Amino acid sequence: MNHRTAEARARARAVVRGSAARGTAARRPPRPRRTRRWAPAAACALLAGLVLADRVAVGAAEGRMADRIAARQSALVAAPDVSIDGFPFLWNAAAGSYPEVEVDGRAKTEDGLPVTASFDLREVSRTAGGYAAAQARAEFKVPLDALAAKRGPGVRLTGHDGRLQITRSVMGVPLVVTAALGLSGGTVTLEPTEASLAGRPLNPANPQIAAALKAAERKIPDLPLGLVPSGISVDAGAVTVHGEAKNVTLPGA
Repeated sequence: MNHRTAEARARARAVVRGSAARGTAARRPPRPRRTRRWAPAAACALLAGLVLADRVAVGAAEGRMADRIAARQSALVAAPDVSIDGFPFLWNAAAGSYPEVEVDGRAKTEDGLPVTASFDLREVSRTAGGYAAAQARAEFKVPLDALAAKRGPGVRLTGHDGRLQITRSVMGVPLVVTAALGLSGGTVTLEPTEASLAGRPLNPANPQIAAALKAAERKIPDLPLGLVPSGISVDAGAVTVHGEAKNVTLPGA
């Protein structure tokens, strides 16, 4: 082998090694940038922090509203549960308006009847004297056993197919009268639809039955927030008075 041939082979081997090295370098994956990896995590952490702050703020506002309602409503037996809907709360609070506010509480009437009240306030907005709701609906539930106790011993009230069933003992035998509930000028009315004595059918239009049910009619007390009675219903455990109103004022809420 002469000198020129050796030099040529050496140059060829160098070229091959250089090409292999460049190919190996080209196949190496690029190193990920840490900024790209941390940016989504930071955004998620910021979003979670904002949501947490929003939920803490709404919880505090609900607690303040519950305390104020309890201070103004002496019939309540405990602070009500308040739920302010709408997200984000802080945005709504800054604007002074909330799409919906729900209030649930327990109270007693002047004659000692327990009542469970549920309010649904829509489009609540801040006013100079407190807050106002464009629309308000409410339900006031009174347990049937509490109503029966007011009627005296031996009286049992149950709800059946949306009607009130009254059972009492007459000379040791059961008298059962079923009546449809209604509203007339804010008074709860009772219209007999069925009756039986000791299991034998009676004419529900019997004057004595009609007179007894007439005596049992009661006027609904004034509802809070200016609500007007809009209906009455009965289920297996309670009688419910429904009320509604528009442009309701919530002073100092």
